[in-house]
Amino acid sequence: MGAIIRYRISSIITPSPEMRIFRMEPAEGKVPVFLPGQFAFIHLLDAEGNTIVKRPYSIASAPSAPYLEFCIEMRGGEMTGRLEKVNEGDVVGIDSPYGHMAYRGETRAAFICGGTGIAPFMSVLRHAAEESLQGAFILFYSVRSEDRILYRDELEALQKRNSGIKAVITITREVPPGWKGECGRLSEAILKKHAGSPDGFDWFICGSPEMVKGVKECLAALKVDLKRLRIEGWG
Repeated sequence: MGAIIRYRISSIITPSPEMRIFRMEPAEGKVPVFLPGQFAFIHLLDAEGNTIVKRPYSIASAPSAPYLEFCIEMRGGEMTGRLEKVNEGDVVGIDSPYGHMAYRGETRAAFICGGTGIAPFMSVLRHAAEESLQGAFILFYSVRSEDRILYRDELEALQKRNSGIKAVITITREVPPGWKGECGRLSEAILKKHAGSPDGFDWFICGSPEMVKGVKECLAALKVDLKRLRIEGWG
């Protein structure tokens, strides 16, 4: 475990009742160097600065940002039950970076996620747009309903900033009238439709064990070399 740095919560956005997007700025110094796709441990602290509880969360901000951003679902657990009550200006501890699911300059990369699993890939796509990276960067994002699409407006903006970025959103349950995206769980057909030749990509997955298992089966059926697959699961 690395050194714990004190961060001040600079903003809290509530995109839906159960979701929170936190931006946290270092109380002193700068954000440590990290690779897009990595995660950090957030420590909630007592009055003496000791850790009460800590949990790992993927970093959603680009490495160039002067803050760390986290997108977290409020589940009422030991950590999120407390996070739901924090306010702007509160201080937390963070130590980072960690994680092998890091983007390392791949020019043809595909990202698969569900729900808040989009967080590490927002870091990658923001980085790709800011640095005008050349290549193909495809996000496959699965949600239960339209109101659970996180970063929707920004995803549209990122695609305009960098023509190599493509966001494919599929709704699995409550499909609204007039929806023009994909429907149903991610499948071989959806992956092939948008990736063309899936075996030409490096693949990154962030999601539940069920999602990871299903996607791995799809990629294996599409003859993707599973050595080119990186996974960050939870649950």
